[in-house]
Amino acid sequence: MSRQTIIITAKGEDGTKESPANSNKTKYGVWYGLNGEKWCAIFVSWVYDHAGSPLGFIETAKGYQSCQGGYNHWKTTGQLTNDPQIGDIVLYDWNGDGHCDHTGIFDVWTDAGKTSFFAWEGNTSVSNDSDGGIVMRRQRKRNLVRAFASPAVLGNTSPTVTDNNIKIGDIGTEVTSIQKMLHDLNYTITVDGEFGNKTELVVKQFQTDNQIPATGIVTPEVVGLLEEKSSEPNVADKKFISGSYLRKGDSGSAVLALQKALNTEGAIPQLTADGVFGSDTVAALKMFQKAKSLDVDGIAGPKTFAALGISV
Repeated sequence: MSRQTIIITAKGEDGTKESPANSNKTKYGVWYGLNGEKWCAIFVSWVYDHAGSPLGFIETAKGYQSCQGGYNHWKTTGQLTNDPQIGDIVLYDWNGDGHCDHTGIFDVWTDAGKTSFFAWEGNTSVSNDSDGGIVMRRQRKRNLVRAFASPAVLGNTSPTVTDNNIKIGDIGTEVTSIQKMLHDLNYTITVDGEFGNKTELVVKQFQTDNQIPATGIVTPEVVGLLEEKSSEPNVADKKFISGSYLRKGDSGSAVLALQKALNTEGAIPQLTADGVFGSDTVAALKMFQKAKSLDVDGIAGPKTFAALGISV
């Protein structure tokens, strides 16, 4: 069957909800034989099967039930791709921690730069990306993607396998992870999941500081060195001190506390409390500052902390 049939099949499920609410019980779970469990991956498996392109044995004979399990399978079998086509599978990593949190079916890019796309997803909603209980077509940013997979069942026997090196122009949560580690090592860098010129310069500086060739390319060996350096006990997390300020690009427990406080104050939409001060946190902070008649600058300083009830 065609890739288009996969999308038509997914679209036919638009608006389907688990029943009862918050139960994870769906017809997809009944079909898979695992009803009452989180079902985003089960939904994708069901769509492929009912579109005439069953995924085959991944975790079971009917496909996959865990996002990470699917990712590991497609990575080890060489079915990851940098150039997703309609009907391919997308795997998300909301926190940039290397663990896949959610999955769906790629539909179409929404911009020429391929930074945003639509995907059909199960067990989602506008207020809960990974456990919302509804089938929906969602618009997503590429910098939240762990990987795209082009299953062999679609006839793509030679997909563009993901390059093990991470370099300028790359977008996604692997970039986010590298930026987080560099930030924690006290390099000045914006954690946004986009490997641009500034990130390349910081990578080169890290390489120079550690007496390795300053190529600006993050090889698996460079990732290993970053992981080793960032895990050393001398790398301190940011902590609140009197007169401290937090702004876009910061990360750590202080940012996490800020995000949780903004959510408590009714941030719309609710923030993903991941400890990374990104554009969504800036927007929520500005909304709060405006409501409290503070300077609307998107920077959390002593007055903002006080208004949020956070001791500094």
